[in-house]
Amino acid sequence: MSGGIQLSSEMIAGVKAVVTKNDPAADNDLYFMQYLTAITGYVLAQQDQPGLDKKAMIGDFSHFMGQVVEQVEQDMKPAEDAFGVWKPGDS
Repeated sequence: MSGGIQLSSEMIAGVKAVVTKNDPAADNDLYFMQYLTAITGYVLAQQDQPGLDKKAMIGDFSHFMGQVVEQVEQDMKPAEDAFGVWKPGDS
């Protein structure tokens, strides 16, 4: 594995454009997410590594997706502005 996956708005838009080219209804974000989920299931179903626990992988993917949601939502929050008056000698 690499140092981590790299997401960008541009990459996601490119993936969505490919899916939408094949199904214009995928322009709807919720419908598009169904495609992403189905693609994951399709690829996972074709894995034949001995001992691979596919049900556990699905749980791991779900947990990871939750972490991404939390991180992106945190990143989207506006920075809190500092306010108040600082005077020399205040700590």
